[in-house]
Amino acid sequence: MYEINPVPIKFVDSLDARKHIALFYEEPEYARLIEFRFLKNGVAKGEQGVYATEEDSGFIVLKMLNYGIPLEYFERKKLRVYQIHNGFTNRNEIMENARKNIEMILSGLQPPFRIVSRVVSDVSTLTGMTVEMELERETHDHFDDFGGSVMCPYDLSKIETSQRKEWLAQLREYHHNVIYAPKFGEGGILSIRD
Repeated sequence: MYEINPVPIKFVDSLDARKHIALFYEEPEYARLIEFRFLKNGVAKGEQGVYATEEDSGFIVLKMLNYGIPLEYFERKKLRVYQIHNGFTNRNEIMENARKNIEMILSGLQPPFRIVSRVVSDVSTLTGMTVEMELERETHDHFDDFGGSVMCPYDLSKIETSQRKEWLAQLREYHHNVIYAPKFGEGGILSIRD
């Protein structure tokens, strides 16, 4: 069994203000534990929750139920799971599809809410990462008008490699906090702005 580093979990448990958070990870199951905790805590406080991913939405709901998220959260539409699709390669198509994904995610949400998503699923290319970075900057620049908290998960091994160091530095600038949780038993929090 893995030892869970309490720092990322304590941080997620302590959230009471709206935040734009980046989650840097290497092990998807550790990231899910943090993401699901973030959403479960929010719904328990009366917030709506959205989890949007390129993975099958039914698979994610089963994972959430297995994690301990009550079925009633889904039945009462307090927690929604969406599967986003990104099969495009040129910048304009990626951006257009990302904006449609954002519209779907925000549809019907009433503040306060929590979202776990990254709307450009393939950040392994320069084009994908450039579009993602533009959307992160826009989100952060207009965050004061946003009605909830957002967690943006990044698998470190899938970020475009030629500029990875620069991408990570920019991502840190475009978020209030960064949860660095590479592997079970490891992790920390970097607070950028409060």
